[in-house]
Amino acid sequence: MGTNDFIGTVNFYEEEEAWGVVISGSVNRLRPLAKLGFHIHSQPIGDNHNCTAGGAHYNPYNVSHGMPEDPLMQRHVGDLGNIDINADGRAYIGLVDHIISLRSNDTRNVIGLPLMIHNLTDDGGHTGKGESNTTGNAGPRIACGTIRLG
Repeated sequence: MGTNDFIGTVNFYEEEEAWGVVISGSVNRLRPLAKLGFHIHSQPIGDNHNCTAGGAHYNPYNVSHGMPEDPLMQRHVGDLGNIDINADGRAYIGLVDHIISLRSNDTRNVIGLPLMIHNLTDDGGHTGKGESNTTGNAGPRIACGTIRLG
């Protein structure tokens, strides 16, 4: 995939703080039958969608990498786990995250930050090998987009 290639849409919706943020959508043109790391990163990528400009995982509390089911102080705010790619190279995304926020006055607000898909499976920070504690060994960034108000 080249810069600015469109591969899908991911929507974020938050009605009530206690319910969490609903993340839904689909992406395609990915490696079939893969499980790929799915994270929110810390630095804006600009209109040219330069995925490498996205900085590290969004981690305002300076804690170790984890998985979405881990409590707040045991994961980065931006840790969303993995997405499963089907045989056609498409992933259907449907999850609720109780850590991220879409409220402007919240430290965990992700509006304006980049959503990234990585080339490898996120190990959840549980292996202790390589970059497990920081990136989940999810590998290079292969797709990205900015989370915007619609």
